Amino acid sequence: MESYDALLTRAKSLLPPVQVGGERLQVPEPDVMGDGKNTVIRNLQEIASVLRREPAHLIGYLARELGCPGVLDLPRGVLKSRLSKEQIAQRIRDYTEKYVICSECKRPDTHLNKDGRLTLLICEACGAQRPVTVRRVIEPERPKAPVVVGEVYRLTIEDLGRRGDGVAKKEGFVIFVTGATTRGATINAKITKVLGNNAYAVIQP
Repeated sequence: MESYDALLTRAKSLLPPVQVGGERLQVPEPDVMGDGKNTVIRNLQEIASVLRREPAHLIGYLARELGCPGVLDLPRGVLKSRLSKEQIAQRIRDYTEKYVICSECKRPDTHLNKDGRLTLLICEACGAQRPVTVRRVIEPERPKAPVVVGEVYRLTIEDLGRRGDGVAKKEGFVIFVTGATTRGATINAKITKVLGNNAYAVIQP
C-alpha cells in the first residue's frame, strides 16, 4: 500500500498546472482614433467582453480617471477629450488590476457582486473576496431642442454668420436663418434641420 506522501505526490502530478498572475488574460490593445476634440476607442466592447465587465462600467472608469465625459456608442466608447493611446491603455491596465484580478491568487476569474451598499470582487478560483468602489456611469443627456423641424417661429436676428446667414437664438439655442441679412430684424423662420446644439431655418413670409 502506498504511503500518504506518495499518494499526494501522484495526485498532484495529475492536476493541471495552476496559472497565476493573469497570464491567461489577454486584453486587446485599445484601438484608438481621434475624432476632432474627442477620442474614440473602437474596440471598447471587445475589451469589456474579455474582462467580463459591463462596457458602461469600463467607460465610466476611464472617463473618471481621465477627467472627461465618456459615452457609449457600442461597440465603441467615446471620451470627450484628446487623449493618447498610452494614456488609455494604462488606465485599462489599472482597471484590470482593480476590478478584475484577484488580489490573492492573481487570477482573472472574478465577478462583481453587490451586497447592500457594498460591492465585492469575488474570485471564482480561490473564493477570496474584497470590497471595491463601483460608480455607475451616467451618460449626459443632450439638451432638448426648443424648436421642431417644420415649425415656424418668430425670431429676432441678433448677428450675421460667416456665410452671411442671420443668427438668432431661442432659449439659448442658436438658429442660422438663410436669407436673413439684417441685424435686429424680426422675422418668421421655418426650421429645416436640427443638429446638436444648432438649428437651421429659412425665412417665411
